[in-house]
Amino acid sequence: MALARFGTRLWNSFKASYQAEVTTTLNKYGLKYDDIKVEADDDFKKALSRLTPEEQMLRTRRMKRAFDIDFKGKYLPDDLQKIQKPLEPYAEKLVDDAKARRIERELLNTYK
Repeated sequence: MALARFGTRLWNSFKASYQAEVTTTLNKYGLKYDDIKVEADDDFKKALSRLTPEEQMLRTRRMKRAFDIDFKGKYLPDDLQKIQKPLEPYAEKLVDDAKARRIERELLNTYK
């Protein structure tokens, strides 16, 4: 019991530390976590295609800005880094919806 609590505390500590590091890195480039996810996942690709045109434009601009900043060897100014919300998801609901539709389609196609 005590060992399980220790393991949970250790894991939560590691998780918080890692999340802070990812947040700091994303803030430096002005990206959101959904921007850096691998697009090889079919559900994520489908979700990206279902983004609103405004969200697609914002995503494209964030990625172009990050490439530009990285190429120049600089980071986003501190005042802009402070207003970033990198862990705020914009595609999570769409990914869940795409995954649910895919699973439903697979289930319906199994019983032919």
